[in-house]
Amino acid sequence: MTCPALCCQWRRDAGLLCGLLFACLTIGIAVLAALSADMAADSPVTFPKQGALPAKYPPDQPSRDFKAPEPDYYLFSTPQRSLEQIRKIQSEMPRGEFTPPQPDWTHLQHTRRVLTEGGPLRLVAVGDSIVNDTMRSGWVALLREAYPKADIQATVYVRGGGGCQHYREEGRVGKVIVPLRPDLVLIGGISQRDIESIRDVVRQLREALPEVEILLMTGVFGTADPRDPEELAKAHYSGTGQYGQALRQLAADERCAFLDMTTPWAEYLRSSGLHPHLFYRDAVHANEYGEQVLAKVLMAFFAPAGAAGAAR
Repeated sequence: MTCPALCCQWRRDAGLLCGLLFACLTIGIAVLAALSADMAADSPVTFPKQGALPAKYPPDQPSRDFKAPEPDYYLFSTPQRSLEQIRKIQSEMPRGEFTPPQPDWTHLQHTRRVLTEGGPLRLVAVGDSIVNDTMRSGWVALLREAYPKADIQATVYVRGGGGCQHYREEGRVGKVIVPLRPDLVLIGGISQRDIESIRDVVRQLREALPEVEILLMTGVFGTADPRDPEELAKAHYSGTGQYGQALRQLAADERCAFLDMTTPWAEYLRSSGLHPHLFYRDAVHANEYGEQVLAKVLMAFFAPAGAAGAAR
């Protein structure tokens, strides 16, 4: 097979794999859409009854090592987007502002040292389709640019509706995450069902990898209307309500870093003056613009020393 033919075959295979992941991670969207009737009432966007709106900017560097360790679970490398594509998306996305989350390096000392001084940093993100959206933003490419001395390698481990209630079971931590030898594990999404499951995963990780650092993140997107603070606070994944308080306490108890993703994400969408659905690809998940809001929040949290001010 000629080189151009090989390239075309790879593109076809990568497209098939991305399609399979998308199909599996969007199971249940129709049910969730029914729950979001209030936000849909004044929506300028009509989502398909099944699936999602087509991507304007499919990732230009799709992962070549896409794996399925078991049915419905997916493992692949990221950032998936080039800096050029990220900048293109960010240049045309709706403008908004948010208060940058305070960087918290207390329990990320190794991560901070490697980022600033250099060396390998293995990052693993664990969760659901929202975590997949977050990582597909390509923010890891921005992190590499901000910290050029570090050799950052990032892996995504997700399943549709995947929370720690799933990852704690069947030896998944030991069989899938531990062999990756992560220095930093990010746990987030909107599918966590209870704090104790997250605690169990944290302790399994620490038992196998005593030096691993962990960042616990609250949820974003989903069906709660970010324009309504009361509704958002009631969402089971929200950093502005009881879940956020409980997750922050868990982080303190288990020596993990904590990031409230909910507040800056909601601030950005509100300050844009636009309907939230302009940042969605379906009733639950982010489109390219919504993904970049998450990238901006994460980069504000991991900002090099001296970076300050309102984030846009």
